[in-house]
Amino acid sequence: MSVLYLLLTLAFAGVLLALLARPAARAGVVWGLAALLPLMAAMTGALSVQARSARTLADYPPRPVTLTISDGIFKRAVVLDFMDAACVERAVRLRSEAILTTPDGPLRLGARSKVDGPMLPRPVVEALTLRGELNCPNLKAVQEKKK
Repeated sequence: MSVLYLLLTLAFAGVLLALLARPAARAGVVWGLAALLPLMAAMTGALSVQARSARTLADYPPRPVTLTISDGIFKRAVVLDFMDAACVERAVRLRSEAILTTPDGPLRLGARSKVDGPMLPRPVVEALTLRGELNCPNLKAVQEKKK
């Protein structure tokens, strides 16, 4: 699909250049093609990123992940499903302050947290984010109190 949009974008650009080379080009047609060109380029880029994300996710099947999380006070081994593991990877990578709800109780993730175990690869988590599929109901952000 993205190849089709790429070909259409190149065709629009070619027609626009051909019209601009003619001295008698109609202003409305040139304006319309010039307005559609960035839209077509954006659609081509978005569709290619979606396709690349789908390929990345197809290569990495969802499975549970066992991690050992230490929040500075408690150290606990947890088995997380695919989405929760992706949420934890993103929170750790971005150094976010958050609370992970687990069956054994909440765990705090933050600057002092240490996570041991096979984390999900960053490209997989980014692909989930780009596709809008990353849902984190068990991970709540912690608001810092202003002083």
